[in-house]
Amino acid sequence: MINETEKTNALQDLIKNHILPYVEQGITRIDERYKNDKEYIEGELIASFQQLCKRAITLQSHGKKGNIKYIYISFLRTSIMDNTCTYRLDAYDEKWFLDKEECYSLWTPDFIYASLFSHMEKLEEKIKHYGRAITLMDIEKIKFFEAEKYHILTLEFVREILPRLLESSVFKDMEKAEDLCIIMGEYMDKGEVLYIGNQSKELT
Repeated sequence: MINETEKTNALQDLIKNHILPYVEQGITRIDERYKNDKEYIEGELIASFQQLCKRAITLQSHGKKGNIKYIYISFLRTSIMDNTCTYRLDAYDEKWFLDKEECYSLWTPDFIYASLFSHMEKLEEKIKHYGRAITLMDIEKIKFFEAEKYHILTLEFVREILPRLLESSVFKDMEKAEDLCIIMGEYMDKGEVLYIGNQSKELT
């Protein structure tokens, strides 16, 4: 039976030799893919945002939704289990989470998370060298932990593209509150404010 000390030592060795050295390589791969497919990658987010705005406009035209006051870009953590990462874009009126008229679109930033999932698959082979000290369940926990870093990269990508989203004609046509707020974070949880009204603002 593996004791806690053996398990801890094995995990520390795995992180030191097979995770930390890979971080820089992973970021390099993401940068390279972004440079090679920049228009396509940005276009996917823009298309998802425009789809959200169009749905909001349709609901507003039928009197089912008021002025949009919140747009929330949610990290769907559970999607990580299926080796994908989906973000959900929701538009709410002044009722916020009490706005029960669903208005959402989905976006999958594969160019960022593909690097994470590829690395996790390789780790599943590496753990064979640690016997029973490291299990597939441990790899799942590591994957969720590492996903936080990739979420930060995704947030910065959205922040960079935000001006293009706000220039969209359908966003301008959508009825919205003057203090409309765009937030990004965990689904139905706290997040970082990217935009309020006519100015960008970081949550402090």
